[in-house]
Amino acid sequence: MKVPTPTVIICPGNGCSNIRQSNWYGKIYDILTDKNIPCICRDFPDPLHARRDRWVPFIRSVAEEASPDDPSNVILVGHSSGAQAALRYTELYPVHGAVLGAVLVSATYSDLGDAHERMSGYYPQGETNPYLFQDMLTNCKQDCWYQFHSDDDPFIPLYEAEKIRNGLGLTATYNMLPNRSHFFDYFDELETVIDVLLAKD
Repeated sequence: MKVPTPTVIICPGNGCSNIRQSNWYGKIYDILTDKNIPCICRDFPDPLHARRDRWVPFIRSVAEEASPDDPSNVILVGHSSGAQAALRYTELYPVHGAVLGAVLVSATYSDLGDAHERMSGYYPQGETNPYLFQDMLTNCKQDCWYQFHSDDDPFIPLYEAEKIRNGLGLTATYNMLPNRSHFFDYFDELETVIDVLLAKD
């Protein structure tokens, strides 16, 4: 029996109270649904603070709703705070079924000294709250992680993205695209990597 096409879940950055109208989320949703690819582009709870203890369980509930028989049959596409949520989600849950997939856009390693970001609960604090990269790679195979960052991101220096890259051991699937800022605008490369992940079905 053919495994159902994986559902793409868009995990937005914080501050997005209308996800369909924010950044590129609505556009990639339209592109995927026009191709009959299941996609969920839904407002997240606690949009301003994007707290880990709200967002990670919410992603799980969305995955269970999308694929009750196999909640792991999803591809996570996370931007900014949504990328942090995707990272922490994969520490707990296997993102695999027919397809393994996680796409990180503008991810950061640390809270960069920002108290608001620190309160979200995603970031390591000294020896506490470390990233469990090996668990992430156990639950989502290394060649099914994609990462995008830009050299002129005004919020997240390139070295922060490189720490995530190094933690996951990414090489060919790490993409540094110059002059893209914080990836507020749609970029064609996103559709391309989603298509690559879907082709692994």
